[in-house]
Amino acid sequence: MAGVVFLFTVTGLMHIVADIFKNSFFYGFIFLGALVLFSGCSEPEKADKAEFLLKTPAMGVTGFEFSEELDLKRAAYPYNIDEEPAEYNEMVIHLVKILSEELILLTAAADKGVVVTDEELALAEDEFKKDYPEDSFDQMLLTNAIPYRLWKKRFKRDLIIEKLIHQELVEKIEITPQDIVSFYDELKSEARTKKVDDSSDDAFTETKQNLYSETQLVSRLRMQKTQEKYDAWIQDLQNLYPLEINEEALKKFLIELENNKGR
Repeated sequence: MAGVVFLFTVTGLMHIVADIFKNSFFYGFIFLGALVLFSGCSEPEKADKAEFLLKTPAMGVTGFEFSEELDLKRAAYPYNIDEEPAEYNEMVIHLVKILSEELILLTAAADKGVVVTDEELALAEDEFKKDYPEDSFDQMLLTNAIPYRLWKKRFKRDLIIEKLIHQELVEKIEITPQDIVSFYDELKSEARTKKVDDSSDDAFTETKQNLYSETQLVSRLRMQKTQEKYDAWIQDLQNLYPLEINEEALKKFLIELENNKGR
């Protein structure tokens, strides 16, 4: 599930933050959010329900954490997106969907004892940084206005999710020799359809054999089967770990549309 891993490379909401601080109730909200910031997802028993914007039976995402994620997401949009309320709200709701799914996956990981140790995290970070020679990693963070602390927090979260998916989906997929042959024939047929040169079938077959070793075929086939099973699997997790959304807290991050006023 490679898409899960490179999600983390994804700053601010000054008008929203200002509105929040105009409401005295949110002084305590922000203070409590800061207390749990470094702990990632927090135990719901340790905080009032209103503190959480998203929540499963075991952990939640506070409004403070959500605002940080929203700042990061805004970096990929035009700086004046808040001047387009419909598009801005769509961006916020999309982030809610992403974090909701992540929260369910992290809850499942905690329930199943899936963890990433400090040593595993350090090794994975070193491996990741190999693609960024010299100080280009720091430059990447700076360019995208991503604090290292927040990047590392998200990086660890993605590693946990990847580990869960590998344990619960990838490792449980069975692949037979017939599956490999069928998949190879499928790839070969697709490549033939896209072929635009005049090379012979023999040369074409040899090229495909060099390109797709049995190990590569198995890996790609396992990935495909994982993707096919993912939707049903995540739906089962959603039923097992129901998610609550604090709609009143979420409204603070949305821009009211003219045609919605009074509704």
